[in-house]
Parts: sequence; C-alpha cells; structure tokens
Amino acid sequence: MKKHAYLIIAHHEFEVLEQLIYALDDPRNDIFIHFDAKVKTLPKLRTAQANLYILTDRVDVRWGHVSQIEAEYELLTEAYRCNPQYAYFHIISGVHLPLYEQDYIHAFFQSQNGKQLIPAMPINNFQMDLKMNRYNLFMSYFASVNKSTSRFAQIGWRLAQSIQRFFHIRRYNRSDYQYGANWVSITREAVRYLLSIRKQVLKRYKYTLCGDEFFVPTELSASRLDFTIAYSDRLLKHAIGNANAKVYTISDYAELVASDCLFARKFSAMDGEIVKKMVEHSKRNG
Repeated sequence: MKKHAYLIIAHHEFEVLEQLIYALDDPRNDIFIHFDAKVKTLPKLRTAQANLYILTDRVDVRWGHVSQIEAEYELLTEAYRCNPQYAYFHIISGVHLPLYEQDYIHAFFQSQNGKQLIPAMPINNFQMDLKMNRYNLFMSYFASVNKSTSRFAQIGWRLAQSIQRFFHIRRYNRSDYQYGANWVSITREAVRYLLSIRKQVLKRYKYTLCGDEFFVPTELSASRLDFTIAYSDRLLKHAIGNANAKVYTISDYAELVASDCLFARKFSAMDGEIVKKMVEHSKRNG
C-alpha cells in the first residue's frame, strides 16, 4: 500500500482544520501539521486511522516572506524523516477540504505516473520580475495585524522598489522562473532533491515576494533531473480576488460539487454549513 503524506500549514480556523483531518483520516495517509509559531494554544486533534504528527519546530510565518518556505521545509523534513517512501507529499493549508473520497484521490495520483503536480496560476512578466528579481524589503511586517506597522512596511516596500527601479538595482536578472500555487503534490524523489538544496533555496529566496509560489517548480525545473512538472487544473479549486483567496459559502455548494478538482480552498467556520456539507460530500464522492 503506497501511503501519502499530507503536510498542513495552519494558523487559524481550527474548526475547519478538524473537519479536514476527519476527511483525510485514512490508513493510507499520514498527516503532519505545522502551526504558526504565533499560535499560543494548539487545538486538540485526533485521528482514528491516519498517523498524526504535530511539528514542535515551528516558524513564525509572515505573508509574502521567506518564512513561508521555511515552514514548508519544516514539514517536508519531518515527513521525509518519518517515512521517505511516501508516494506523494501534499502541501495544503488548514482551510482546504477534499472534494472526493480517498479511494478516488489515491487512484488519481497513482494514474499520474510520478508527475509533480502544481496548481496553475496566471502571472505576467512584470509581477514575476518584481517578486523575484528585485529586493523585497520589509516583508516581515507587510501584512502585520497592527495596521500602523503594516502601513509603514508597505510604504517602505514601495519606496525601496522605486529606488531600485531608478538606480537599476536587481538581485537577479532571470526570466526562467516557473510559477504556480504553493499547494503542490510532489513525489519522494522531488522532496529528496528539494531537501538537498534547502540552504541554497532559503538564501536564494530571502528577499522575494511570495517566493513560495515559485520555488518548487523553479528549482525542480532547473535541477536537470528527470522531473515531469504538470500544471494541473484538477488539483485545487480556488479563486483569487484583489488580494486574498475567496472564502466559499453555502451559496457555492452546487459549483463545488460539480467541480472535478480534488480539493477546494478556502473555507471558514463562519459558514459551518458549507464545511459540514463538503466533508459529507467528500466521504461519498468517488
């Protein structure tokens, strides 16, 4: 039996997380959870069939900052240490929910023949250049809950961008970056390679903006190893608004159940009805 590792990044919405774990609770799955270091009281979670691991080495994750990659590396490291033979490692958030039952999901990944699956997302050359080739400063506080701190950080970031453009300052001058959502599903061979270059990656992506959306496909593509990367529309159903992902509600139920995506994101306990109905749907949809 080929097992899968689910690597969950969580910082809030623990009622949704509890339902996500219930939906993934299967003897073919192991579940690893990284709680943001800012979380003071961890929820009490349990499984009946899957092994559940709560990481003790926790990162203070900041939006858009390299700390997002650091948290992913903590999960990848722990899961690979626990069992390097997982067929797939899935990086998901605590506000994901599956849209299909586990037999279907495991059969789907078995049919992929070892492809590295990345949710497709659009991006233009200007955004890519800004996020990856420029120095993105003040990112630790860019999305601070303190509005004054966030405002000053955003002003500082814009000023630093203007100075770099005026003086033609660049970190790199690459145009071969690969891009997609960071909620990826990758094989053990890919994880092994990414772990082998951890130090270089964290240095290379230190001053990026949302570098977690680039590092997996970019590094695997540049590896010169035989990784087949597939930008898949089936991995994740999500919608991005002006800045944040849409939160699905009960009004989206018909759209969600009609989707052929394996997972959807994101959900909130503010609408507990949709969370309950989607978990019930996933338990019988195969």
